[in-house]
Amino acid sequence: MSSLTQKLSRTIADLRISEMKAATPFRVIAAITSAVAQIPLMISPVVAFAMYMAIISKSGETLDATKLFAALSLVILLASPLFFMFETVLDLSAALGCFHRIENYLCQPPRNDYRSFPSSPSIKSSHNGNGSSHGENIEVRAKDVSFRWKQESVPVVYGLNFSVGAGELAMVVGSVASGKTTFLKGLLGEVPYVDGLVSLSSSKISWCEQSPWLINETIRKNITCFSEFDESLYRQVLTACDLEKDLAIFPEGDRTLIGSKGLALSGGQKQRIALARAVYSRPRIALFDDVFSGLDNHTAKTVFRRLFNLKEGILRAWGTTVVLATQSECLESDGYVKSLATLEAGSGDEVTSSEPPIDTSSNTTGKEAAKTAAETEDKRRQLGDWSVYNYYFGSVGAILVAVMLLLQMSWAFFSTFPTVWLKFWTDHNVDNAASDSAYYLGVYAALQVSGVVCFAILIWFVLVPIASRSGINLHQRLLKAVMQSGSKTPDVFRFSQDIGLVDRNLPLALVVSLANQTLNVTGFFTCIGKAFLIASASWYIAISFPVLILVFYFIQRAYLRTSRQLRFLDLEEKAPVYTHFLETLSGLPTIRAHAATTPSIAHSHTLIDRSQRPFYILLLTQQWLTLVLDLTTTALALLVVGLAVRLRDTVSVGLTGVSLVQLISFTETLKMLIQFWTSLETSIGAVARIKNFADDTPDEIEDDLLKRQLLCSEGRQGVSATLLPGWPDKGCIELRDISASYASSANDCDEKSVPKALDGISISIRAGEKIGIVGRTGSGKSSLFLALLRLLPLSSGSIHIDGLSLDRLPLLELRSALIAITQDQFVLPGTVRQNIDPFAAASDESITSTLTRLGLWDAIQEKGGLDAEFAEEALSHGQRQLFFLARAVLRHEVGKIVLLDEATSSVDSHTERMVKDLIREEFKEHTVIAIAHRLETVADFDRVVVLDKGHIVEVGEPQSLLLEKGGKFKELWDASRQNRVS
Repeated sequence: MSSLTQKLSRTIADLRISEMKAATPFRVIAAITSAVAQIPLMISPVVAFAMYMAIISKSGETLDATKLFAALSLVILLASPLFFMFETVLDLSAALGCFHRIENYLCQPPRNDYRSFPSSPSIKSSHNGNGSSHGENIEVRAKDVSFRWKQESVPVVYGLNFSVGAGELAMVVGSVASGKTTFLKGLLGEVPYVDGLVSLSSSKISWCEQSPWLINETIRKNITCFSEFDESLYRQVLTACDLEKDLAIFPEGDRTLIGSKGLALSGGQKQRIALARAVYSRPRIALFDDVFSGLDNHTAKTVFRRLFNLKEGILRAWGTTVVLATQSECLESDGYVKSLATLEAGSGDEVTSSEPPIDTSSNTTGKEAAKTAAETEDKRRQLGDWSVYNYYFGSVGAILVAVMLLLQMSWAFFSTFPTVWLKFWTDHNVDNAASDSAYYLGVYAALQVSGVVCFAILIWFVLVPIASRSGINLHQRLLKAVMQSGSKTPDVFRFSQDIGLVDRNLPLALVVSLANQTLNVTGFFTCIGKAFLIASASWYIAISFPVLILVFYFIQRAYLRTSRQLRFLDLEEKAPVYTHFLETLSGLPTIRAHAATTPSIAHSHTLIDRSQRPFYILLLTQQWLTLVLDLTTTALALLVVGLAVRLRDTVSVGLTGVSLVQLISFTETLKMLIQFWTSLETSIGAVARIKNFADDTPDEIEDDLLKRQLLCSEGRQGVSATLLPGWPDKGCIELRDISASYASSANDCDEKSVPKALDGISISIRAGEKIGIVGRTGSGKSSLFLALLRLLPLSSGSIHIDGLSLDRLPLLELRSALIAITQDQFVLPGTVRQNIDPFAAASDESITSTLTRLGLWDAIQEKGGLDAEFAEEALSHGQRQLFFLARAVLRHEVGKIVLLDEATSSVDSHTERMVKDLIREEFKEHTVIAIAHRLETVADFDRVVVLDKGHIVEVGEPQSLLLEKGGKFKELWDASRQNRVS
């Protein structure tokens, strides 16, 4: 919407490159450590033989095959523990680093709950039959309180005295950034620095904040997660929060999974579910932070009446003490209002959701079905799917792959041929005593040193150039698929776990897996070499190889199938743990307020225990593999020894020694090969998922290009390859009988069965005209906004801007040419300057002037100015909306069309009037289409369009529509005027 696709893509790509560069030192250290680990195995035999040759040089003794291979066997057995010790050094240092960070975190001072909870008389004694309070008991009290977020900062709230009696409703209202949220969080004990006294009658408090906190569970679980299920209470709460109609739309009702952060829900549905959770706990004290800003006026009025009305409200009937912070002064209250900071006169405006109506049948069910299909396809993927390997090696490059294979074969030669060279040495000593021993020892030493160097180059080559190249390229393909996806919520899980596997496990599986000790990709070549050397003692041994190959085939088949699925289970069981951690972190105030810390910890322990089961079984499976391979190799050793004894007159002693020495490490090599293959298959599964994601995700940019090329080939007029600078220079908009729905595709469901979000919309908008779009939630306002940006495909009709049809214009350039402001804008990682002026087109003076006019410059300057890191949480919801409005104002020369989708839903009336004046001044020559969050916002517009169920039901000048009796606009206006604070 904000035309930041290319900018964000470049930013993320640069961050990815920086990430890979930052990881290079670690990879180099890993390569050095692994190379050093090879030194005991490769160099210690050289040292041992050199020392022995120095000792026997004067005595004239000969180094025969018996002594040499016996010594070599002992050296290998002694050096192997050193090899594994060096391999664990990097893991140990990483573990110690993690331990140190954990220790530092645990040593931080605990959260200080400064509140007091004095015992008080029974609540019942202070209520009459209808739930009103005599005010004898004080449930919430703040005396001379000041709240600040940093120790040395100016208090956000200072010198406040506040008290609420049992069963009373207190509404806290104030302008943008007046401290309403800070005040409520101070009552919750979430503000770190406090002066004064805060006392409450109960430590368990229902809390619902402005940004709904939801968990990746069903709707019912989200509502009842802090309490036992009570059918009667549950139905009562659903009615009070006006959720029954919404649940009827969902295919699975309240059993519907809402996704992470409620992705399957609209903004209003999220807010009401969070509100229902707070109400369901039947609190003694309840705190609500602007919970009606995401609801349309009719729904807000209904929910407010059913919760807080003296006669109908269930919270009033239960005698709950309520503190409600809001800037929607249009809510009818029979309680009393406590004003925090300054309060301007309110207006009865409509508050509408910023999100389009959700077709749950195509959204939730479709996404779950897609996820299930992807998981099923992943499990069915054949072992050794070479198309996936080709995809991975394609991301590396043919030259690097060729060099890697050459290094692998070289390492296989250097790890096996030195033993053959020892056989040549012993054969030479039989006829020539100790002559030329220095020559043979020198060649042997050169081979061993060359092996260490070759291995060091190999592991460095795979961990640094290959891992970096593949990591950057695969990430780029994923990023392109996501950024150009036509899907509203593409699955971005691939960026975390799958990219992590590609970065860490896959290159380590190619050379050295630090987690499973030394699993190297040369295992295949090494096994062939060792098998050849074992058979060199007697070629009769080769007769047993077909049987051994058959045995090894069944062993690896059983192990690979089992371990591969266990690894998948391990990954799947870890995902809920991470999700729970993140959800808990984001919802800590809610969890603490509801006194649900202990249950949350217990649930975390359950998830951790469950996540360890596949890992434990995998370890058992690996031990089984070791046992079976040891038994098989023992049988092979018995065969070699038996043949050596039986054929002692014809078998070379040197070759027998070579064979026995190779048998010592043959079991480990086989185990490494099979475990490496399993690790590689698991890691390559991540590449397969990345490949499927990149190939299967619809590319709206590519589809748009192909569509326009097709129109060109058919000789259609008006097809543009690019847009002229300054387009649109007039701002004329024409909608010609457009219809659209949220059907994901024809394959997912019958498009005719999906309700239309827009149905037969036709209107002509003159250049420079100011148009207000109003209507209740689900009427199609935001859908029209999305259609203008081509984020919602049209099923019929067309949209023209300055005479050009939108479907014949390049998509990215079209969105860049329109100035769009939404309720929830995207925050770029970086500084204040990069966020307010992402295209680096404005001067510092322009930025400072715009922020000053919106009343934000002082707050920005206090945080460090334009070059300070942009901290979204440092601004209130209303301030964030003003900040992104400033971003749009700085782009006012881009084109002549401005789209506003509830861009001021979180600001007070006074600030909104200031924003209206700014828009009128800065965009006086622009065509403005505004989805109204308050009806007064569009009262002085040229025309108002009233939508209902995707249809235009009224169009006209606001003042004229107000004179029409029975008109829809007048009905909305009258309803909003009736909802002022009494």
